[in-house]
Amino acid sequence: MSMPPPPPLPPSEAPIVRPKAVDSAFHAVLATIAISALGTVFTVLLDKAQLTAMVNDMMADLPQGQEGMSVSSTVGAFQVILGFSIAIFAGLMLLFAIKMRAGRNWARILLTVYTGVGVWGFLTAIASVGAELGLMWSLAEVAFGVTAVVYMFRPESTRYFGEHKQRRLRARQRP
Repeated sequence: MSMPPPPPLPPSEAPIVRPKAVDSAFHAVLATIAISALGTVFTVLLDKAQLTAMVNDMMADLPQGQEGMSVSSTVGAFQVILGFSIAIFAGLMLLFAIKMRAGRNWARILLTVYTGVGVWGFLTAIASVGAELGLMWSLAEVAFGVTAVVYMFRPESTRYFGEHKQRRLRARQRP
């Protein structure tokens, strides 16, 4: 004996269908995170000469008698700190991408602001040093970031975020 199907959900309780544009934006953000992390690892973290020069410059600015650590141990400490920073940043960006995919408008806005800062940084770097090979990581990161923003603000995406907001507001108003 089979059971009858459950009654259909009222329109206000039916699951919200996520548009393909939001999924595409999510994938573009994932690509941005990966390129940003890999670019930082290859251009900064693994470039021992650049880190050594940076540490030497910092130690030269210290007042006399305060040079307590050796350059090599300071470079190692910078690499560890930078590695943790990359992991934390990538984790936060992934969290924001997941929240954006779930319909949270604040995450969409935060990712848009991050992309805007990235575009600004890329354009100022191009204006100051020209098209260096190291900036190609930034170009790819900015391209995927802008792509994500375009997808996040397509009409179907905006409706998706609006539906989630309306549903959260109705849920708060229920007794």
